[in-house]
Amino acid sequence: MEKETWTLLGAAAAIAVPLIFNAVKELVWETKKGKKEERYIIVQLVFILDKYISECEFLASNDGIYSQELEYVSMKYNKPELKLSAVKGEFKYLNTNMLYRLHSIESKHIQVINTLDNLDDEYFEDPPDFSAYFAKRRELYAKHGLYVVELSEDICRTFNIRHTSWEEGFNPAEAIRKRLIEIRASESAAAIRRKERYASRVAARARKSAAEDQA
Repeated sequence: MEKETWTLLGAAAAIAVPLIFNAVKELVWETKKGKKEERYIIVQLVFILDKYISECEFLASNDGIYSQELEYVSMKYNKPELKLSAVKGEFKYLNTNMLYRLHSIESKHIQVINTLDNLDDEYFEDPPDFSAYFAKRRELYAKHGLYVVELSEDICRTFNIRHTSWEEGFNPAEAIRKRLIEIRASESAAAIRRKERYASRVAARARKSAAEDQA
């Protein structure tokens, strides 16, 4: 190889090596910066979900607020708000499934609101207590809250976050789970009572029919 060629290769290397080094250095720096931004965004998101879960838990255990002015329990309530716009940064670090679940929270909440706004008259037969209405509201918000709890837990597992917000204190997530267990137990007991009443009516009709046949 001629001397001129070696000279050109040396000159090219002298130019290329610093460029490659700087490019790699910038890539490493951007990666580290991205990781820091990612953690910052995710931590904000977890705290926003925590607040939303707490608001759902309140409604999952609430029988309405007594209004001293109106002198009865008000059915109006402050609806949970998911303030994703308050998060500084982008959500591109979450996978597609998590992003879908995150943005579906609001649509699922709209379903809860619509269900409560369109309940049958039977839910309002015992004013001013409206026990059936509040029981339904507690159930819907417990189920909705659990959906958000499970999403938050998945995010914490994915990003290896040790969730300590509720340590040594009241835990809305566990309260929601306990509320759902109570609701399911109550529904099971109610179903058993309905079956017992039905069996009792069937037995009564059978006895009446047998008595009429013997007469």
